[in-house]
Amino acid sequence: MPGTYVTSETNLPPDPEDGEIRLQVTDQHTKEIFDTRARVSRDPDSLEDPEPLTVLKGPHENVEERWYIDVIETDVEEPDVDVELLESIMDETAARNNVINTRSREVKAILLYLERTGEFESVSEASRQLMLDHLAEEYPELLEAYIDRKVERDRDGLRSALTDAGE
Repeated sequence: MPGTYVTSETNLPPDPEDGEIRLQVTDQHTKEIFDTRARVSRDPDSLEDPEPLTVLKGPHENVEERWYIDVIETDVEEPDVDVELLESIMDETAARNNVINTRSREVKAILLYLERTGEFESVSEASRQLMLDHLAEEYPELLEAYIDRKVERDRDGLRSALTDAGE
């Protein structure tokens, strides 16, 4: 029997239909959660072996959108990210100043140039954007692990706040 899969919109990359992606899905029948290498599309004709994929959308994930998935690999190894270390660093940085100081005249000069030529609105924006672009390119697994933990923490906080408010 072909699979029927479910995923959250938050699991989809920015351009999910642009080729092969890594995606966490739940098998709707077995309820097993696993990572896949796959192609996804809203159009089943654009995939070789399309299977139904329900994408849960909205702030409460109560809106369903029909997509299709072509699973390439189901035993995708977890990235080599030390999740415990990442979470402890997230705790540590939440309570501290978020300023990064590179102490580099060269970097400051280049960032200031990018700001003054209108490429970025500020040195801070240029620094953030360029670092995030580099991290996304060089360390996608780390960024995905961070996003997963951040979303989980935000949901837990919201759930707690809503539960406390209802009491």
